[in-house]
Amino acid sequence: MINSSLDKRLLSCADYVRAGAVFADIGTDHGYLPLFLLKSGRIERAYLSDVNPGPLSSAEHNVRAEGFSDKCEFILTDGARALAGKGITDYAICGMGGELISRIIEDAPHLRASGIRLILQPMTKQEHLRRYLASVGFCVIDERFSEDSGKYYVTLLAEYTGECRDISDGEAELGAEVTHERDRVEYLGFLDGKLKAARKALNGKKAGGYDTSADEETIARIEERIAANK
Repeated sequence: MINSSLDKRLLSCADYVRAGAVFADIGTDHGYLPLFLLKSGRIERAYLSDVNPGPLSSAEHNVRAEGFSDKCEFILTDGARALAGKGITDYAICGMGGELISRIIEDAPHLRASGIRLILQPMTKQEHLRRYLASVGFCVIDERFSEDSGKYYVTLLAEYTGECRDISDGEAELGAEVTHERDRVEYLGFLDGKLKAARKALNGKKAGGYDTSADEETIARIEERIAANK
């Protein structure tokens, strides 16, 4: 595992990048993740892309200041389509909602190829992203849970297998039904946040006289997962 000054959220992404990778950071912002990977010697080359020129210019400035311009290419683009044919092996798509991440993957058919790995960190709509990945033939081969400044994040490592499947509500909302020994404290914190949000939604519906059966099922799933991971 890499140790650095990266915050815990980005560090959980960095840990998934393979040694010797040609790396792409979609929505790179200031370029902190690829720059760290270059400085640590983890990757051979980096492609930094963003839909906004301001963050991309900031990333280019940071990379130039550290002396890695010869190992980077900066691309102003929306999503990952413009990165096809560049030999990229590991893609990070982080810091955005699960629906947007799903759209980026859908719009880039070259990501459905053997040997390519996707490092995905949805800020919202994690259940949508998990359902999408399973439905179009991606397999989530590992998950990391991290905490930073009181917020909990999930990072998914996925690759294309071509096997399309439906997943349960529990897997979509909470991840695969396995214990997370490596990140147990963080995973329990993640589940606790889910539980509080579900109870708040249930109470709101009760106050409004709405049906709460679906919310009750969600709460039961979360409580069962918490019990299994204590």
